[in-house]
Amino acid sequence: MRGDIRKVQLTGGATLIVSLPKEWAKRISLAPGDEVLVVTQPDDTLILIPKKLGKRAGVVSEMTINQPVDVSEVERLFLTLYIGGAETIIVRFSHSATTLRRQIKEFIRRRIVDMEIVEEASDRLIVQSMISATELAVVDITAKMLRLVANMLNDLTIGLEKDDVAMLRDVIERDDEVDRLYWLMERQLKRAAMSRYVMLELKIDDPRDLVEYVIIAKSIERMADHICRIAYVNQEEKIDMRIVGPILAKVGEFLKQAEDLITSEATPQKIAELQGEIVAWSQKTRREEVLSDPATSIAKESAVRIGEYIGDIVESLGRIRLKDKAIVIG
Repeated sequence: MRGDIRKVQLTGGATLIVSLPKEWAKRISLAPGDEVLVVTQPDDTLILIPKKLGKRAGVVSEMTINQPVDVSEVERLFLTLYIGGAETIIVRFSHSATTLRRQIKEFIRRRIVDMEIVEEASDRLIVQSMISATELAVVDITAKMLRLVANMLNDLTIGLEKDDVAMLRDVIERDDEVDRLYWLMERQLKRAAMSRYVMLELKIDDPRDLVEYVIIAKSIERMADHICRIAYVNQEEKIDMRIVGPILAKVGEFLKQAEDLITSEATPQKIAELQGEIVAWSQKTRREEVLSDPATSIAKESAVRIGEYIGDIVESLGRIRLKDKAIVIG
């Protein structure tokens, strides 16, 4: 293992101290009186984080567009920089590519949650993050995503029962809002992976939880996609709600319980019980053979998948909440 070996020394008769590497302290301009965070890790090691590192200027990234290209390609590249953690993104346009500027502006305003255009000229856009990490802790983003999906699911059911095409179209459009929060979650988790200081700001105490939040965010995003899939299918051929309705109702109950678990201090028993109930329900529902038309079969499959994604969320929540704790059953 690379690193300096330093001896622990005793000072004042009771205090243990260890000296810091001189070159490291010089490189970050650490001075007497500066504050540091000392964070205990799950394996009982310590991490030392100078607080001034958390106040450093964010990453600045640039895109240069020299010729007209498909706007979707530019959007994908912009998202890559955004999710990668850039705090400022400068988009430069050559004279022949300036027609893309208006389309990129619309994309940023419509699809990016926490960045704003702070400077604009005919040949460039400067886009900057306007919200600090502490205002967007991952558990808060998770709760917002779940609430959005819960409302989409509720309105989907009402729209199907009333055959309200306008409501179903509105449900589909709201998928954009879920995507915005999903990209924000990815961005926050990548920032946390790059900086332990940011990880603590985002209220993540254990690095292991980063993986679980990736699973949770992706599961919620996929739930929204399946809700939209059901709404799309119904536009082509009406779904038999006698078959799909009870499944959506049960999924709605599971989603409400999952929301409650995430926003409260759930006991290990409650988390395990809900996960077990979802698994049993999924297996039972998939075993049921019901003759139905193709549209209803597709909708049923998507409805069941929504419930199974809720099960994945609950399972990850269990791993976040229950690690290193004694579990008593019965």
